[in-house]
Amino acid sequence: MSAILTRRVMIVGVLLLMFSLVATATVNAQDGARQLVPGEPVTGTLDAENFAESYIFSASEGDTITLRATTTDDLTLALLLTDPEGQTTSAAGEDSAILSNYTLPKDGTYVVTVLRGTGAEGDASGEYTLSLVGDITPPATSSSANQDEGPIVIDGNDTYISLPQGGIEFQLTWFSAVDLNLEVRDPVGGALYFDNLTVPSGGEHGGNVNDLCDDATSDSPTETVTWPQGFVPAGSYEVIIYYQNPCTTGGPQTFELSVSVNGEDARTITGVVNPGQRYLARVELDTNRTWTLFNGGVDTGQLDLSRVANPFEAEIGQTYSDTITNDNPKDAYVFEGTAGQTLDIAMNATSGSLDTLLIVLDPEGRRIADNDDANDSTNSFLTITLPTTGEYTVLATRYGQVIGGTEGNYTLTIVNSASSVVDADDVSTTDEQPVTTTIDATPQGSIEVTLTWQTNADLQLLVRDPTGESIFDDNPNGLSGGILDQDRVGNRGCVNTTTSPISYIYWPANRVPPSGTYEVEVWYQSDCDDPRPVSFDLSIEVDGLLLAPPGATSTVTSTATAVGNRFMITFTYDQVSGTVALGDGGFFNMDSPSGLNYRDQLSTAQLIELNDTVQGRIDPEQPFAIYRFNGQAGDRIGIQVQRLTGTLDTAVYLLDANGVLLVGNDDVEPGVNTNSQITEYTLSLTGTYYIIVSHYGLQYGGTSGDYQLVLASFGGAASQ
Repeated sequence: MSAILTRRVMIVGVLLLMFSLVATATVNAQDGARQLVPGEPVTGTLDAENFAESYIFSASEGDTITLRATTTDDLTLALLLTDPEGQTTSAAGEDSAILSNYTLPKDGTYVVTVLRGTGAEGDASGEYTLSLVGDITPPATSSSANQDEGPIVIDGNDTYISLPQGGIEFQLTWFSAVDLNLEVRDPVGGALYFDNLTVPSGGEHGGNVNDLCDDATSDSPTETVTWPQGFVPAGSYEVIIYYQNPCTTGGPQTFELSVSVNGEDARTITGVVNPGQRYLARVELDTNRTWTLFNGGVDTGQLDLSRVANPFEAEIGQTYSDTITNDNPKDAYVFEGTAGQTLDIAMNATSGSLDTLLIVLDPEGRRIADNDDANDSTNSFLTITLPTTGEYTVLATRYGQVIGGTEGNYTLTIVNSASSVVDADDVSTTDEQPVTTTIDATPQGSIEVTLTWQTNADLQLLVRDPTGESIFDDNPNGLSGGILDQDRVGNRGCVNTTTSPISYIYWPANRVPPSGTYEVEVWYQSDCDDPRPVSFDLSIEVDGLLLAPPGATSTVTSTATAVGNRFMITFTYDQVSGTVALGDGGFFNMDSPSGLNYRDQLSTAQLIELNDTVQGRIDPEQPFAIYRFNGQAGDRIGIQVQRLTGTLDTAVYLLDANGVLLVGNDDVEPGVNTNSQITEYTLSLTGTYYIIVSHYGLQYGGTSGDYQLVLASFGGAASQ
């Protein structure tokens, strides 16, 4: 902490000049402006970085008040009262500042600012107490003057607007005995959640529901966050829904988020979360009292690695300033770096609610480092040693990125790290080492998948992570951190033909990969004029543990005999417990469901009717479901299977009464739409037909989720 300044009495003329400057200055917007209630003292802290704090209250013309700010620390204090028309009245003192028996000149909202007597100068710091007393009558909420009262600006940054018909209410409701949590972050930096039930802007959290699983209720548990009628911050309110604890119920949970502003009818969104997931939404409240509820979605932790169209040209040693908003959630800065150079990169929020996030891309566009929160704050910082010489990109963004809701100004600094500069005349020994991110020419990972073979053939290695994103040659940089090493991509396209090819996909060692099931696929794309059968070795290593099937030593070994062969194996990783398990693996063919061994289950198929809609779930433990229906010769039918939740990549097959395949479909539009459909198929016989719903990879697939099956009739015998 900085040294304490000796108390000093300021000259009134100097104080008044300082007040006029501070009234338009930027102060710590993270604290926002609090509602000041008569008879309820508030406390705060002033220091060199936060030398003024503001409060608001509503009152009527002719009301008489007394404002008193006191401290027991080494501070001189000053008070500034600003009326609804911007006129100011001040008071100052050594241990206290008092504005006594002051008669208010106007109806409306007043701003009270508590300042250090030294203003922005000096290092004095300490706590203060502010109280408001008097006979105060708030302006009538039904009056036209109050209805039309415009926005007010606090501390030069934060804008408050009047909500005369009602405040703001967020309500989260779910329907099982599990623990979901509601958090709302206001536009001025306040965060309401189970462990912080009030914020300076006036918001309140109604308390944690189902936090104790033994007492959890399934009778529509509900959590609320509210702001009262009156002045509230304008801007973006970020909503975070946490699936905190599955208790004994578990499974995916459907929730409803209902929001009402200024007494208007509530607007609702519905979503689904799995244990451990976070769901994001936001409310944008304009200064004209119009508001919009945006449905973001599940925050998968994926990083958006796409560069912006017009990046800023940055220089090492400089600091840059800009703004992150809902319309501009990301900025990009490019700079020239040298192999072995160590840099400190810092992104700090300077206003609003901004929760920063830093991402660094190497000259190939691969993510090599990122940081969300540093040093118990929502600012971001990292130290990185550059692996190669070239143009690097720093992406300055926010938590949640596109679906997030925090906004504000920031500073970005890129400097040579002090840890990489050694003065030969000042060498000392220490046990403390800088924390750095170092990327070498042979990247190591928390997950490493390596494919090797001994022919000229082109095999494609693909890993689909638990978020549903695939890492392969057309998408070498996954948003969750997965990377296809561009120096090890096998005989891609038969261009880099070698008889000892290798493909390598990894999650960097400094990146915690997402929990869940990973699909690893090997696709024999081309023989590249080498027709020999391709024997390959597939090595999967997770947190230093080499996975192997029963009876194997260290790798999965198999042989692809024909172009088009596809091999798949899965593994499941739990980042909390650190456990990992290898699934079954083998070749599969999406043209036929025969690998599912479905025939002995035809007798138990669920009966459905034409034009029925049913729902079900597919996962690695239950890789297919069977339905049956009665059709007549000439019936024209359609079958549609659509993913509802999770990562499910669907497949559907139509079978005749003997279980023989008639037609099937994997993707509605390959590479674009992974749902499945069979359109206007004409039945040739009267009798029983079967529908099999499965997922990509069939018996070896790893995607999971709920689906909806629609069996439609398009006429023919069934419509007569």
